[in-house]
Amino acid sequence: MRKKVYLTFDIETVVTGFSYNPTYYASVLLGGLYIAEELKKRNQNGTFFISLSQKAKDIKYKDYVECLDILINSLKSYKNIRIEPHIHAFDLPTNFECKNDKFSAYEFNKQIELLKWAKDFFMNRGIEVSVFRPGGYNINDSYYDALHSAGYKMSSVLLKDERPSINILTNEVFQLAPIVKNNGVVEYPVTSVLIKSIKGGRTELLNLSPDFFTIDSINKYLNKLDVINVNFHSFSVFLNRMARENHKNQFLNNLSFLFVERLVNKVLKRSHIETINTNTIFRKEFIKWLDYFASEDCETFFLGE
Repeated sequence: MRKKVYLTFDIETVVTGFSYNPTYYASVLLGGLYIAEELKKRNQNGTFFISLSQKAKDIKYKDYVECLDILINSLKSYKNIRIEPHIHAFDLPTNFECKNDKFSAYEFNKQIELLKWAKDFFMNRGIEVSVFRPGGYNINDSYYDALHSAGYKMSSVLLKDERPSINILTNEVFQLAPIVKNNGVVEYPVTSVLIKSIKGGRTELLNLSPDFFTIDSINKYLNKLDVINVNFHSFSVFLNRMARENHKNQFLNNLSFLFVERLVNKVLKRSHIETINTNTIFRKEFIKWLDYFASEDCETFFLGE
């Protein structure tokens, strides 16, 4: 039986920690188009969860939406890409003030309004959506009920309270198939990996992603799974940042980023100059993952298939 692979992508800016760099043309537009083209070359399908928030005060919502419109109109020509909404709730133009990034921070009725607003956003651009992913996978007890009330059929988050799909501490692998949640909403969980993180050596649950892991370090576990849900970020393509877990040349990359690139980018951004780095370790690792799935007995699907 062929391995079933869901390739999912969060299309958004990066605004966390040392890696803070909300340059949306490089991270959202160019990163998104690069991913779509690389998938097309390999006849692979991908689900794009497009963030409707710019996530940062540095960017005006109007300017960000103009960038999204270019991306969305360009992606319409790609039959191998399906577009779905991704909500980081910061600064969205709804009937209530959106100060908090986390979708889970909003009460039930406001979650429904956010979800319906996202549906309308894409419907006005000729796209019907049915799957949802909240920013940071942050959900609360009303999450699936809100999805149902807003007319969504599916979700894709990291199930933090479930048994991990891959336990690197014990070398155990657990098959996690789609799960029917409240009111028939189907959850397509992102494949989870339990590790002892390099961040202080603490035990941590991460999503399966080229953002964290090399394919060489994880493929022995993937070979034991029948269903895989991988996630990758558009900002990882052309923006260098701090690397963690087990990337090649990770130490040198992080030194160069912290003491050269990060400082240069700060200076340039004051002049409204956006930079791209075509040699990021994340972009190169992402290509290795795509080639792995193309060479193995795998078939890629849209969520819901």
